Amino acid sequence: MSRNEITLQEMFSLVIGELREGGRWGTAHIYQSAVNAFSAFNKGQPMPMRRLSPTVLKRFENFLRQRNCSWNTVSTYIKAIRSVFNRAVDRKMVRYVPRLFEHVYTGTRADRKKALETADIGCLVRETEKSLQGGKLPNTRQKTRIFFVLMFMLRGIPFVDLAYLHKRDLQGNTLSYRRRKTGRALTVSLTPEAMQMVRMLADRDPDSPY
Repeated sequence: MSRNEITLQEMFSLVIGELREGGRWGTAHIYQSAVNAFSAFNKGQPMPMRRLSPTVLKRFENFLRQRNCSWNTVSTYIKAIRSVFNRAVDRKMVRYVPRLFEHVYTGTRADRKKALETADIGCLVRETEKSLQGGKLPNTRQKTRIFFVLMFMLRGIPFVDLAYLHKRDLQGNTLSYRRRKTGRALTVSLTPEAMQMVRMLADRDPDSPY
């Protein structure tokens, strides 16, 4: 691989940084999940963008399905790769490849499951991005979305634990708390997206511990 040749992982990192700078935290989080999945598929090895092919993408699709990812999750990750690839083409970092994504799934399926799919989470986080832009205090509906997305980003923290967090529980980007149900101590590292949401939801009263 040429020293000047950009990899898919590097291009993802560049795009994710731009999304964060633009306040699109939710989309950045989904793109990070997509590149993490691809890196796992490629055993942590860099993938030069010129080597991205229909065969590689089909193998990635099969890898996701073997890990019990739903078709909607597959679609979300493939579309993230397509978006990043198209940005690289626009910037002349890689040449355009016709029908590169023709044989992988990029649609939406109505699966009858109680759990939300990645595509559904994606819709929610995009709506949450709009709530975060401008720094204005969210209304009740927007705050509900923020709570939900934050619970997702904090590895499924129960709402009761989230609601009773204290400001002292957050040190830097590390959140330490105890489960109210079990008393178990947990530590979670917060992404920049989650940090922004926590700051927005924190009580503005300096005397409040919450």
